[in-house]
Amino acid sequence: MTRNGRLAIFAVGAAGLAALLAWGLAGLPDFGTFDGQMGQLISSIAVPERHATNVATAVTLDFRGFDTFGEEFILFAAAVGVLALLRLARSEETAAADPEERTPTAGSRSVARVCAALAGPAAVLAIYVILHGHLTPGGGFQGGVVLAASLLFVYLAGVTIRHGRVRPINAMELGEGVGAAGLVAIAIGGLIFGASFLENFLPLGVTGDFFSAGTYIPLYVAVGLEVAGAILVILGELLDQALLTAEGDGG
Repeated sequence: MTRNGRLAIFAVGAAGLAALLAWGLAGLPDFGTFDGQMGQLISSIAVPERHATNVATAVTLDFRGFDTFGEEFILFAAAVGVLALLRLARSEETAAADPEERTPTAGSRSVARVCAALAGPAAVLAIYVILHGHLTPGGGFQGGVVLAASLLFVYLAGVTIRHGRVRPINAMELGEGVGAAGLVAIAIGGLIFGASFLENFLPLGVTGDFFSAGTYIPLYVAVGLEVAGAILVILGELLDQALLTAEGDGG
């Protein structure tokens, strides 16, 4: 297909999208108008029914839990797609780029030390955000991103995390797989021990206590592992590809 043909197809699609956006925006209420009956209803029943003081968590994992489940597997599919595309692009004989010695900070000792110092606190913060998502703002999505950042700090510090034949990318793939499998297992547990998909089947505990809100903690742990693993797998594969391309160019 010619360049003009591709532009024509894009123009048709862009015009249709613009028309849909204009149609949707035209139906929005006027500025200052409040129409939040659903929000008021959820706020009134979330705490007594699920013992979670963070209502956003109740919405994410319960009232629209099936939608959240789909979002998680969109991220999972994206990571798998990157793996498939980049690994097929490389020959089977090409070794993955995982050098023993790395200087991602261009040899700057001060930057490397700062990154090394931040790795631990970032990991602790990630664990806190994931485990307290049912009590305070946070959860598996946010905590998973922070957890991925803590491991990126390890890389930026130039710390070697390879041992023998065990490569970091394998651990990242395992984390993503365990998180996705855990999410499915808990969701199916609702069918087995409850009455519906994703239904709670654990004790709700006392509102405000750490061990409360039933399945919310294990759900967020699974989500955090899946998010962190997917992000790191994608970045790891892109890094491998960049390093191998540089080696092939004589860099």
